[in-house]
Amino acid sequence: MPPYEDYLKLPTDDRDDLNEIRDVYHSALAIIDTSQVKRLHYIMERRMKANARRAAGARAGLVFDGPPTVGKSTLVKLFAARYEKRLRRKNPDKFRDGYESNGMLIDYTPVVYLSIPARATPKDLSVLLADYLGMVQRGRGTQTDITNHVLSVLSDVGTELVIIDDVHFLDLSAKEGRVVNDHLKYIANETAATFVYTGVNLKKSGLFLEGQADSRATQTSGRYTLHAVRKFGCTTAQDKLEWAQTVRALEDTLALYRHRPGQLVKLSPYLYDRTDGSICALTDLIRESAIEAVMSEEEVITRKLMERVEISEYAQATYRQVVRQRRKTAPARTKTAAS
Repeated sequence: MPPYEDYLKLPTDDRDDLNEIRDVYHSALAIIDTSQVKRLHYIMERRMKANARRAAGARAGLVFDGPPTVGKSTLVKLFAARYEKRLRRKNPDKFRDGYESNGMLIDYTPVVYLSIPARATPKDLSVLLADYLGMVQRGRGTQTDITNHVLSVLSDVGTELVIIDDVHFLDLSAKEGRVVNDHLKYIANETAATFVYTGVNLKKSGLFLEGQADSRATQTSGRYTLHAVRKFGCTTAQDKLEWAQTVRALEDTLALYRHRPGQLVKLSPYLYDRTDGSICALTDLIRESAIEAVMSEEEVITRKLMERVEISEYAQATYRQVVRQRRKTAPARTKTAAS
């Protein structure tokens, strides 16, 4: 950015253009490698290395389970993007048009990512895989036909990592749980790739229990490692330090003229109250607050400014509850202090 004095002297159109660029920049916002992201990325990389030359059959996979807005989707997509980027650097020829493998021209696709729609069936899952791979579906193929075609293409294009996001949207009810699990198991058995699932409350779902009693554990539970993805804590000194470090990392990316380093870090407790420790809510709040700072010409993010910015209803409701609770306990604290 030009110096602030020069910025103020810019013609209106030029200043608007620069502000628009800053808005786009803040909208993207940086993705922060929190300690949780680093730990789970390490586990993903280790599992993929362990599976790299494993004998035919289902490979050990991973399941990331956690409440909404803790960053599960961002976590796995970030790993997938970095993994493919590394492959593009090491094997650029595989990604060029006209790459030939086993006598065929293929579109090398080492990473497959699916986001599952609500109440998806096994056939829906196969169709989604086919769509991602750019396969042309002719007529009204059966689930078996589509699945077998998908498995053939996954092998041809060299897929190494399959991420199935929002698995809780699969029909894992008592009626369909066994069917879904059999389908997932079949695809994993026949694909030389590491499978990673994410979802909400998966530990008690049909993914592991076939929709039946606790004793009806599936092969998924025997082959997949379950990892919890959690929101930030606020009780220990280490919790508070990690939260403040994340706030600082986001703050360091701001493109605002009057904002000084550390101003948001001082507001870390307030930011925790506003977001309930959710990384998604935190980035939403900082992203929109930065845009508000540009639009309002304040050029700095303050608590007063952030009070004008509303994010998700869950975060807003949680914050209102925190405020009400503190108002109730404030007189008691004052009385105690006076006595």
